[in-house]
Amino acid sequence: MRVIAAVAIVCVLLLTEFHFHLGLRNTTVTYTLLLAILFFAVRWDRLETILASIAAAVGFLYYFQEPAYSLKATDPQSYVAVAGFLITAIVVSQTALTARKRAAEALERKRETERLYEFGQAMLASDSLQTTVWIAINQAIPIFGVPGAAFYLQASNEIHRAGASDAISDEALRSGSGLAQGVSIIPIEVGGEKIGSLGLAGTAFSETVLKSISSLLSTVLQRVRAGEKLMIEKRVSESLLLNILPGEVADELRAKGLVSPKYFEDVTILFTDFVGFTLSTEKLAAEELVELLHDYFTAFDQIVARYRLEKMKTIGDSYMCISGLPLRNPAHPVDMVMAAFEMLEAVRERQRPDRLAQWKVRIGIHTGPVIAGVVGINKFAFDIWGDTVNYSSRMESSGEANRINLSERTYSRVKDFFQCEHRGKVLTKEKRELDMYFANGILPTLLNGSDQTPPPAFVRRYNVYFQKDPPSFPAFLVAPELVSTDLAGVSTR
Repeated sequence: MRVIAAVAIVCVLLLTEFHFHLGLRNTTVTYTLLLAILFFAVRWDRLETILASIAAAVGFLYYFQEPAYSLKATDPQSYVAVAGFLITAIVVSQTALTARKRAAEALERKRETERLYEFGQAMLASDSLQTTVWIAINQAIPIFGVPGAAFYLQASNEIHRAGASDAISDEALRSGSGLAQGVSIIPIEVGGEKIGSLGLAGTAFSETVLKSISSLLSTVLQRVRAGEKLMIEKRVSESLLLNILPGEVADELRAKGLVSPKYFEDVTILFTDFVGFTLSTEKLAAEELVELLHDYFTAFDQIVARYRLEKMKTIGDSYMCISGLPLRNPAHPVDMVMAAFEMLEAVRERQRPDRLAQWKVRIGIHTGPVIAGVVGINKFAFDIWGDTVNYSSRMESSGEANRINLSERTYSRVKDFFQCEHRGKVLTKEKRELDMYFANGILPTLLNGSDQTPPPAFVRRYNVYFQKDPPSFPAFLVAPELVSTDLAGVSTR
């Protein structure tokens, strides 16, 4: 149709100009026909342009060259004029076609660049491998105008699909082969390592576009990998920091670069010390001694975590932890005593003939105010200071093997929960006499014959006093047959 239209338009121009030929020069006719041919070249294609050029040349010869109404010119100049016209028409049309083709290619490159930019912007939101895959296949469909997309992950041998992607075969994705049957397969590599491939259905893209998409995804995945590696390293460093400092203190150190000293008016501190440890150091090899300490202290760490206490440090065979810090907690004396019973049970369970050493433990607990802070710049440590720390240490050193020794202040805070035995005034290393108490178990009135763990009466009183449930409970205290012989022996006193 366009060919017929082009020839028809040329014929109409020739007939119109021939009708007024007496007032027109040949140059005017030539320019008119050339403009028409240029229009065909710009708007249509090569075939229409060439046929229109031939038709115009024949018409020009027939109507405007002597003799008129004949294709046989008597003057050789007429043929030269017609040939010049035809050559000019073809050159002009070819130039216009080339310019149009280049303009179309430039426009397509611009569109490709815009699509790649939009695709890249969408990929900026990716922060993990799975997110990258999801964004790639779901954003490629609207951005590149394809009906479906698929992504193959080599590490997990998984294929993720979106849209109408049935035309993209699993084999093609796994092989990472190029173009086939309207499907584009783009291999993705990061640092020379093949990660997988992206498949786009419905359109066979140019090699340049495919390479650009591959390069873009490789860059994004490299950034994601670096980010994931950085996150792992950050988690490791944070974990190491949390092994040194309480969570809130670590947050303050990260935010401010320092930790302000804080006064805590009410905390409970526990010290432990193994009975017979010094003798064991003379009999055991170094690695055996460290292995034993590691076993005991690991059990203590687990108990401290279960009761949401804060481990302070270990000094030789002594273990120190605190409750009520850095988060203030009104139940801290009761929580600490329950944790102390579990520590005793952990030690009792390890007093077996097959073990290298059968240690017993002294536990001392005191409640009072402390000052807390971080000191030092190299191998800095979170620590506490005050008379409460010293009193807690004296409670431990003034205690007995496999017993929990309480100060009078701690006793006054836990006596409504635990059965305690008044020891009277006990002389400390400083030659001071202090009232001390042994904690022997749960109050019988709170057990009330119940075999539930924790006992309902205990939970009810805990709720009344502290408006929350206990974090854990030493279950062995509910069943008398499970109570250690040390505690069972004193509970009848």
